[in-house]
Amino acid sequence: MTNQTLPRFSADNGLRFRTLGDSGLFVSELCLGTMTFGGDKDIWGLIGQVQQDQADELMTIALKAGINFIDTANIYGHGGSERIVGQSLHNLGVRREDVVLATKVLGPMRDGPNARGASRGHILSECKASLERLQTDYIDLYQIHGFDPATPIEETLEALNTLVQHGHVRYVGLSNWAAWQVMKAIGIARARNLCPILSLQAYYTLVGRDLEREIIPLLQSEKVGLMVWSPLAGGYLSGKYEAPDASEENRRAKFDFPPVDRSRGAAAIARLRDIAAGKQIDGEPVSVAQIALAWLLHQKAVTSVIIGARRADQLRDNIRAAQLHLSADELAALDECSRLPEEYPGWMMQMMAQYRDHRAD
Repeated sequence: MTNQTLPRFSADNGLRFRTLGDSGLFVSELCLGTMTFGGDKDIWGLIGQVQQDQADELMTIALKAGINFIDTANIYGHGGSERIVGQSLHNLGVRREDVVLATKVLGPMRDGPNARGASRGHILSECKASLERLQTDYIDLYQIHGFDPATPIEETLEALNTLVQHGHVRYVGLSNWAAWQVMKAIGIARARNLCPILSLQAYYTLVGRDLEREIIPLLQSEKVGLMVWSPLAGGYLSGKYEAPDASEENRRAKFDFPPVDRSRGAAAIARLRDIAAGKQIDGEPVSVAQIALAWLLHQKAVTSVIIGARRADQLRDNIRAAQLHLSADELAALDECSRLPEEYPGWMMQMMAQYRDHRAD
């Protein structure tokens, strides 16, 4: 057996490293999300307006905690997030090989029909622009940010393969694709001997478990890594929107995303509060958000959970979730209050599987 070397940033706070999909690339189970970087008086400003000095502080906190995985996208702040990330790594003197940089392409970066999507032209031109903004000569993980119905999947995958062959990109992934689309891409890549699909970035929380129907079984079957975005459901799982004195004058009132079924969500928040009540980390009380993050880190399909922040205290609080261990009873209680209602063909498949499920004791 060959020895495998973990990234240079070793963690002493319970943070673990996991291989991303069917690869030898180790990434931290928490990933620093930078959607809050670079926003202005636009939709990105509603999410966050973190500028360079604040970003340097957040990056320092993340790296010192052992996080080696950083995720951004060209569309965040219309390039602003990538510029800030690249400058921050330069300002902090971080060795390029000590971090795993992930970015994405799809959204409109200029006017015109060809300045968006997953066409060969847009992918190749935007990768070059992302490299310049990030101040690097390669991207570790280049992801297609969503499904482009106007471009054949074959064209998209061939373009990604070109970037890998040229050394501009090392691994490729998808984001916000349906199960059939992911499987079709995997099949095309295998048939044409193109670079494999390594990961899927998708929304998954206690109040958004839709992935469990089709996507998670697919990812586990095909050994594709799962990166989770918005693990607190846009801040909903912090519990502040279900508190007795909660006001609707908050970010979700202006940008209610991702959508949450508040009637079902209230039950999950109540159970999270019950579990958090008796726990501490280093003498500090455990927050509802930390329990929600810890639940994700206990899910076998999850490779890395993307945590974003606008303030240093938010980031530190989220990172400490890696130190939490949830008991089997606590996990069962959270599952019970948040599990998906049964749906066809799932319930039929489970029933019919009994014909062949006669394992020896």
